[in-house]
Amino acid sequence: MRLNFGCGKKIKQGWYNVDLQKGKGIQKSFDFDKFPYPLKHDSFSFILLDNVLEHLNDPKRVLEELYNCSKADAQIMIKVPYYNCKGAYNDITHKHFFNETTFDNMINPEKHYGVRDQDNKKFKIMYVKLIPTRFGKLFPRFIRKQVSYVLGEVFKEIEVSLIVMK
Repeated sequence: MRLNFGCGKKIKQGWYNVDLQKGKGIQKSFDFDKFPYPLKHDSFSFILLDNVLEHLNDPKRVLEELYNCSKADAQIMIKVPYYNCKGAYNDITHKHFFNETTFDNMINPEKHYGVRDQDNKKFKIMYVKLIPTRFGKLFPRFIRKQVSYVLGEVFKEIEVSLIVMK
């Protein structure tokens, strides 16, 4: 079973669609900032969060809850605005900003901060992809990253794929 977490109006046929709001095609509605989630444990093999995580109070806790409802080796695909793009800041409801190292820092704190985290082996990063803007596509791929250090609007979005380790 596949979970469309924070589906909004993007209802996916054949998926379990959940959102804060109620509506046609939404199977369950609940507050994503209240834990634990009313989702069955070990039931999803794929979870999509498309521009959702930046709106929530505690992204790390959200991932922990999604871990609980994931099957072993499930894939969690996350799409969030890139911190150096106006899309990250033009929505007043955005609470967090993300760059290419945010998820590695979140799931591997001992590697970056020297902090031991008992839950740090729940996820493995499969890939982190930076999605360029139309402006960003003007730069050759091999130099985009370097250009983004001095110019904004080179990347608009980050796509991250996590694998659940159970």
